[in-house]
Amino acid sequence: TRYWRDWSSDVCSSDLIRGGWSMKRLHRLIVTSATYRQASIHRGDLAARDPRNLLLGRQNRTRLDAEVVRDTALAAAGILCRDIGGPSVHPPQPEGVYAFTQTVKKWPTETGPQRHRRSLYTMFYRSAPHPLFTTFDAPNFSTTCTRRIPSNTPLQSLMLANDPIFTEAAAAIGDRVVSGAGGASSDRIDRLFLLCLARRPTAGERRAAE
Repeated sequence: TRYWRDWSSDVCSSDLIRGGWSMKRLHRLIVTSATYRQASIHRGDLAARDPRNLLLGRQNRTRLDAEVVRDTALAAAGILCRDIGGPSVHPPQPEGVYAFTQTVKKWPTETGPQRHRRSLYTMFYRSAPHPLFTTFDAPNFSTTCTRRIPSNTPLQSLMLANDPIFTEAAAAIGDRVVSGAGGASSDRIDRLFLLCLARRPTAGERRAAE
């Protein structure tokens, strides 16, 4: 396993030098490789031989970063504000969050389309980042972070069920499904899956949704 990883690193390093230190060329080499393009579907034979996938026999499944979790929900609902540039904004968050920080801070919650701007533009304080980002494993903004460590906690489910942004997204995607699909429940289920997962439901998923 160590030999395989060392050999892969040597190949990339050699190609980087031959390509004139072009990072674009290196990225293209990686993303077009057979290893990178493998499916992440679980296979029993690979799990038995290499449970940690150290030999890269399949693609590893990845979790969305905290900011992308929010942006993906808003995009699927069709309400993501795609404006580029400008000052930071104040999307909804639990009332009184900043009453317990070193100094009481104001949070003038946005009321127009700006409340649905990309998470990149969310105002944050290093001592008290937005609770949604903290819950979904965003790093401490006071230190350097080279890799985010994902976790699974009940707070994440509660956030998705109760945070104002996600309840607004749920209502918006319901309207989008009803207005963009036929009256049949099967059509609406197909539309919902396409918007959220970019695929149609399996037979089992369709039965559960109906």
